[in-house]
This record gives sequence, structure tokens and C-alpha cells, in this order.
Amino acid sequence: MIAETKEKLGTVLVIDDERGPRESLRMVLKYDYDMFLADRVDAGVELLREQEPDLVIMDIRMPEKSGIEGLQEIRAINPNVSIVMLTGYGDLDTAQQAIRFGANDYLQKPFDTDEIQAVVKKYVDRSKLHSRKKQAQEELNKMTQSLSREVGKTNKLTSLGAASSELVRDLRNPLTIIRGYLDLLNYELKEKQESTSDEMNEYLDQIETNVERCAELVESWRALGRFDFSQLQRLNLPKLINDCFRDAAAHSDISFSVQVEGIEDQYEMLGERLQVKRALQNLIDNAVEALDQQSSPCIVVLFAISNNDIDIKVKDNGCGVDAQSLRWIFEPFDNTATIEKGAGLGLFITKKVIEEHRGSLQFESRVGEGTIVSVRVPQAHTALGYFSSPDSLVQA
Repeated sequence: MIAETKEKLGTVLVIDDERGPRESLRMVLKYDYDMFLADRVDAGVELLREQEPDLVIMDIRMPEKSGIEGLQEIRAINPNVSIVMLTGYGDLDTAQQAIRFGANDYLQKPFDTDEIQAVVKKYVDRSKLHSRKKQAQEELNKMTQSLSREVGKTNKLTSLGAASSELVRDLRNPLTIIRGYLDLLNYELKEKQESTSDEMNEYLDQIETNVERCAELVESWRALGRFDFSQLQRLNLPKLINDCFRDAAAHSDISFSVQVEGIEDQYEMLGERLQVKRALQNLIDNAVEALDQQSSPCIVVLFAISNNDIDIKVKDNGCGVDAQSLRWIFEPFDNTATIEKGAGLGLFITKKVIEEHRGSLQFESRVGEGTIVSVRVPQAHTALGYFSSPDSLVQA
């Protein structure tokens, strides 16, 4: 029987000219961490560049270069890696000096096994938090640059100009969330002595979720108006709707149901999966927002076949929209509170996506009674004729 390999918790670099402490640390930590050992500062710095460890444990007193000099070199290379200094009896002043030069902590030799394990876990977790935060910031910067380039290129259609403004408005909310959680994370790391906590993991999860959402928004906007025939595939719409319900599952108090007339396999359309999924997700998200504070909230999706078309009705028993506001529901700059709350890609973009797939979208709503969204798209076998060539596509 082959034993399972235990997943390591992180990477630790030990820099110490004495073999005894180096090997002791390796023996204590090797089962939980990938270990790298160096007997002098220069060799340790080289390993730092190659392995990018989560934690450096370094002796203060070493020949050639001292631990303080090594500390300064490492901080110049990587400002965020955790560094714990090892000090002998009587070197307390030097250890405190190391803290001033950027060390995170120090331990006195001989060290206690339980103590070293607790300290290593604390500072490996700290480095991983810094790494995840840095990655989120880098992804956010990439998306900002990508969006700027695309907006600069866009001068083809007035509708795409409106879509750009709608996207900027849609991005504002997740970007604000990201900024807020990054600020909270910085507070935790700097003001609470850089200890890890469940709250910090929650902040990072929120950052990653909203970065992913921003990436999807940017990608969906980029694809709008540039229908890619190479990406067309058969899409099972009841399954896509169930995926949308799972994405909205955090709202556990809402009753979700799908009612399919006949055989599910006949409800296939031809389309770009990302675009169609995002359009349907936006309709579900709007319905979820409309159900806020309703006593028995429910969303029902009905499927039926009409000639060679698929009819989808999304019904909710939410707050509804008045007739005046309903007239402007697809306008990209609509200021209706209900619609603004439910904006995912924005109903303007959702309508464009459905029309690009030779479909139609309509809303019926009454204040206090709920909303019915009707979507009609051709079945896959019918759509093959529409999409056989780009010239056959009616521009929305």
C-alpha cells in the first residue's frame, strides 16, 4: 500500500553557521514544511532568490556576514517575507536591533520544540497572507490596464460606448469591496501584530471573489459586439439555470425551483457559454435583489417549447417595478433604485447578449406583486441556420 504524501504547509529557509541548530530545526519542521538550509548569509540569499520561502530563520552571530547584514540584504530583496532571528544568551540588545531593521521576531537558543513550531506556523501564515494580498493587487492592476486599453480602442458604435459606461458603473461596487477588504487586511497585519485570524481569511476570500467577478465583467464587455462564431456550442439551458441558482445559494432563505415541460434535452441553444451564463446569472441576481425583505421569497424558472424556440420565464414575488420605471429598464443610465441594486452586467448588456444570440427579452412587473422576465431563444438545430455565416446574423 502506497502512503499518501502529506501536503506541506509552506517553505522555510534556515541560515545558521552551526550544524547543530540547522539540523535540529530541519528535524523538527521537515514533516510540515519544505526545508532549505544554508551555513552562511550569501548562500542563504541565493536560496532565497531561488526558492522564495515563506519564512527565514537566521542566526544573528555568523562569520563573514552577520545576521543583521543578512537581514538588511533580504529585506532589500523581499520586504514581505517573514524573518525570525535566532540569538544566544546575552544577545538581547542585538535581537532588538534586528527588530528595528525589519525582523518580525526573535527566539533564544536553545529553543523549545513547541515554541518553534508555533512561531513558524504564525509567520508562514503571515507570509502567505501577504502573498495572496499582493496577487489580488496585481490582478486588479492588470484588469485596470486591460480595461483602459479596451476603452481607448472603442469608437465603433454608440452602443458600445454606452456599454463602457455601464461596465465602469458595474465595476465600481466590487472594486470598492476589494479596496475595503485590503484596508482591513492591512489593519490586521500592522495593528494587530500580524497575527493570522479567521477574519483575515474571510477578507482574502472576499478579495479573490470580487477580483474574479471583475475579471468576468471585463471579459464579458470585451466580447460584446464581437460575436465569436468559433466559441459557439450547444448549451443546456436548464443546467445553466441550475448553475446560476448554485451561485446564488448564499441566499438560503429563498426558494429556487426549475419547471421543465417535456424532455430536458430539447432545451439546448447554440451560443457562447460565458456570455449566455452571465446574462442568465444577471436575471437571477436581479430577482434575488428584488426579494430583499420579502416574507416568503421564491424564484421560479419555467421552460417551454414554442415552435422551434425555447421560452424561459423567470418569476419572482419581489417588490416589482412601477410602469414608468419599466419603460427605461434597458437604458444603460437608468437610475431606478431596484434596477441599480440588481445590476450585474446591467440589463442593457444582458439584452444585447440575448439579441446577439437571435433571442428576445421582455419584462412584466407590478409593484408589490413581483416580476416576470420572458426570454426567447432559438433551439440549437434552428440556430445552426442563423449562424451558418456571419452575414446571416442580424445585428442588434
